[in-house]
Amino acid sequence: MATNVRIKLAYRLVLILRYVPRARPKCKFPENSGIFPEIGYTIPSMNQQDAIRQLFEDSGFQARLSALGFFVMDLAGGRTFPSSVWKALGYGNEPMIGQSLIDLVHPDDIGFFAAEMEELLAGRRDSLSGTFRVRRKDGSWTWLEVLYSILYRSVDGRPQVILGHDQDVDGIKRAERESRERLEELETIRQVTRDLGNSLDLQETVGSILEHTRRAIPYDKATVQLLETSWLQVIGSYGFIDPAATIKLRFNYPVAGSPSTLALQSRKPVVCNDVLADFPEFHQIPGEKPILSWLGIPLIANNEVLGLMALDSVIKGFYTPRHQRIAEMVGSHMALAMEKAFLYLNMQNMAKTDSLTGIGNRHSLRIQGGLLFEHARTNQKMLTFMMADLDHFKLLNDRLGHDAGDVVLAETTSIMSSKLRSHDLFIRYGGEEFLAILSDTDARRGHEIAERIRCAVNEHAFMDAGHKITVSIGVHSAVPLPGDTLMGFITAADKALYKAKEQGRDRVMGSCD
Repeated sequence: MATNVRIKLAYRLVLILRYVPRARPKCKFPENSGIFPEIGYTIPSMNQQDAIRQLFEDSGFQARLSALGFFVMDLAGGRTFPSSVWKALGYGNEPMIGQSLIDLVHPDDIGFFAAEMEELLAGRRDSLSGTFRVRRKDGSWTWLEVLYSILYRSVDGRPQVILGHDQDVDGIKRAERESRERLEELETIRQVTRDLGNSLDLQETVGSILEHTRRAIPYDKATVQLLETSWLQVIGSYGFIDPAATIKLRFNYPVAGSPSTLALQSRKPVVCNDVLADFPEFHQIPGEKPILSWLGIPLIANNEVLGLMALDSVIKGFYTPRHQRIAEMVGSHMALAMEKAFLYLNMQNMAKTDSLTGIGNRHSLRIQGGLLFEHARTNQKMLTFMMADLDHFKLLNDRLGHDAGDVVLAETTSIMSSKLRSHDLFIRYGGEEFLAILSDTDARRGHEIAERIRCAVNEHAFMDAGHKITVSIGVHSAVPLPGDTLMGFITAADKALYKAKEQGRDRVMGSCD
């Protein structure tokens, strides 16, 4: 029966039993006050003692109340009838109050309940309600929502008759727990996917995948494996005694009965909770604790299998369907992060270099510069663009020839490269112009680096120049916003360079100067 009907019945029963006065032996109830149409029962007019006796002697009424979850205890008379909920726990007419009940309550829930029960039995409160776990007769635990209400008291105020209601809320609590777990899973996945892909470097991406996966799915050891034609190559690991040796591991693919092969071919996470029994050929590394449970997550991006992430546990039966569910949700995000890193690596390898200076050209600018620009826009990071131009370079070419000019360009490249970081993008933009893109670098820092370059060129003794060479540099620093473009930043740096030329050359000018 619906909860609101149960509450109405309980309230009506309390009202009826309390209406019986202690001083008057006979008393008529208000019309229809004792009628329980929901269970087909009517309480006749009677005094308090008769009402209690009728309640305990009428087995039909007891059965109806018990079926609705109600119970009554006559503490003075030592009588009780339990609710159907209490019977379902495996108990009969055992006392359902005081220490006997407290002994059945879960240790984690006793704290608040024991104190309030003491207050109720002492008569210092009229009712008690609570939700707690109770031990069944078979030793398992279930959640109950219980209400106790004192109907009658003795002269000294202690309870004589108590009406109560039990409701099994184990299903509700289980649903609440599952909802909390799902919310926690979603929040963990949100954090993991937010942090994945922040790096374009392959090794940093692999390390990030290993680190963030552990926040979502516990493991003792883990590897990220790249799928080659006929094998899986470990490219990253965590938790192993000798990581350098682990990186050299290579596993054949496909292999019949292998959980790795099953995960890759099914394109779904696979759990093996008894590795020694289910796949005795599993590779156990000497000196390491044996792996007893395994969870394989296929890394699939744009419908292409990139490889596998293997999570290992030294505990048998460790991985659960919940772990498998989380793995399925995060696997695609990990694969996309890896694909992005691979794309970046391939683009780096494919990028054309300037044949004279050995640095990138405009082709590499379009590829790598575009990636750097989008990465900065996505993560709201500052970029600094430097456009540098050798002063009076045409006169040098005209006077000493192009061979001497090429030597000056090569030496200038070496000087500028020495003042930049290895991950900064440095290209020959055209002729005697150079462009550097410095990631995560603000205007002040960018201006300092540009000034160091200018001074180094100024002080350098160029072999074939015959005179001092100077350089003018334009600097533009900003966080790329929606609507901004790579070419827009280059143009801003170029305009700053033009101002440096106009104001006498051999100087650094910012776009805001």
